[in-house]
Amino acid sequence: MTDELLAQLMQLRSDDLTMKEIAKQLGISYRQIRWAFEKINKAKHTEAVNSSTKKITKKTIKKSTKTPIVSSSAFVTVKNGQKMSEKDILKAHSLDPDRFIITSCVSNKWGCPAKVKVSYQTKITVKPVSYSINDVINSINSSVKPLRSGNKHHFKEAHNTLIIPLFDMYFGINSYEAMRTYLDQIEDAVLRGFNSVLIILGDDYFLSDSVTTSKTVKGTQLDQIDMSKAISDGSRFFTELLDYIINKTNHTVVLSVPGNHDAGLAYVWSVGMKRRYQYLVDYFEITTNNWTAFNVDKCGFLVADGYVAKSRLSMLFANDAKDIWSKTDYHACFWGYSPQKKSD
Repeated sequence: MTDELLAQLMQLRSDDLTMKEIAKQLGISYRQIRWAFEKINKAKHTEAVNSSTKKITKKTIKKSTKTPIVSSSAFVTVKNGQKMSEKDILKAHSLDPDRFIITSCVSNKWGCPAKVKVSYQTKITVKPVSYSINDVINSINSSVKPLRSGNKHHFKEAHNTLIIPLFDMYFGINSYEAMRTYLDQIEDAVLRGFNSVLIILGDDYFLSDSVTTSKTVKGTQLDQIDMSKAISDGSRFFTELLDYIINKTNHTVVLSVPGNHDAGLAYVWSVGMKRRYQYLVDYFEITTNNWTAFNVDKCGFLVADGYVAKSRLSMLFANDAKDIWSKTDYHACFWGYSPQKKSD
């Protein structure tokens, strides 16, 4: 009997037909039908094909800590002389070749459904493919290459450091188009040749702290502006500047100090920029304080927003940043717009 006829017998049997009814419907003798079902039941004795195999696999995995072994039986018809690979056999048993490997395989000739074909009853035992965590990590890392800036050491003779204070940019009132001329001037300055460049994002890079409304950190209402465009313009200005600097200098550092207008928004935006450039800059510091300090060789610098009184800056530097103040010979301060008190 052919595989197709055997499959038809099993389908009719699953429809609750008796062997006599099947014999009458197919025009085959009752003895032949009984003989065929004896063969089918014998083949199924060890394990069922497909869904039954999968259910047993799950039970084995739950109950045993050892590598689970799964058995499967199936009828396979091939051309005379055709050799099946392990992958072909697994597919014939409805098993994924990427998830299982064969541990043993037994086949018995079933019959010849056609002159050039042979049918086999095959029984295989398989086990899941196991992976070492180190193999997985090595496989992932094998295709990963370090990300490096393409034009490092453009100025091999340069030793100086350029500090670029970007204070009170107020994107929202100012646009990229309006600030483009200053971007050109900064790029011209960088082109003179510097070993390192330090960018200070100080005070209020954006006019508003809110995207949906125009207001400061303390809730002071501002004239309505398009903050979506403001963020887009501010991002474009900064990324064009930083991309240019990274390609023209050996070292790049960014410091971000919040202002009274945009502390929350500027912090989140700076975190995004830090993530974007984390492998391309030497250091990207984001502080939630209204001041920070740093040194370049023997020069110490304090950065503060405009609400820190100017008269207090030197004392603040000497007392609260002692480690930098004490090891430097020259000191300077950067601060943003200082609001004037109104008088009657």
